[in-house]
Amino acid sequence: MMERACGTLDIIFIRHGQGVHNTDISDRLNTENPRLTEKGREQVAKLRSIFSFNQEDVYISSPTIRTIETTNIITYGLKSAKKYVTPLVGPRMFPIPSNPEAFVLKCDINYPLGMIVTDHPDFIVLDKDQPELWNAGINTLTESAFAPNGMRLISWIKTLRAKRVFIITHDGTITNYRSLLGEDGLTRSDFLGEAGWCKVKI
Repeated sequence: MMERACGTLDIIFIRHGQGVHNTDISDRLNTENPRLTEKGREQVAKLRSIFSFNQEDVYISSPTIRTIETTNIITYGLKSAKKYVTPLVGPRMFPIPSNPEAFVLKCDINYPLGMIVTDHPDFIVLDKDQPELWNAGINTLTESAFAPNGMRLISWIKTLRAKRVFIITHDGTITNYRSLLGEDGLTRSDFLGEAGWCKVKI
């Protein structure tokens, strides 16, 4: 897995485990709100032998069922894990095509804000006051529109003064953030894959 050193804060990106939409089913990428498969849950559970997840860490999840499930698996047993959810790490294509709206898939639609509040009250919801961000997500934002939003999240993370922040999200989103944080020449071949991870120090 990729690790790049140069700072004191570790941001560790984790790609969710295998979801139902990652299996050989009909029209798989248009599955709405896909959950983790049993294999996906096992993949994620193995991360607990790599990282000593603890109460001092911060966990930021994409607003999809599969990433919320991934977050809950890695924080299992922690009495008061600091878990956040925000559309700023929601599904995002990489690279962004010239007409992204034509490539939106149902599997990448955010889980509704109201349902997250009701079904997952143990998560702190960020950006509640931006319904347009929750409704449309960051999937189709131009690079120039995504960049200030992404850096706003990074700036907020820095204010937490945590040593480790885990961002549980999607391959395209991770690659966009790696690029935003200064990594050059990334392509889809740099995707992490199921339950993959990479660490960036800032």
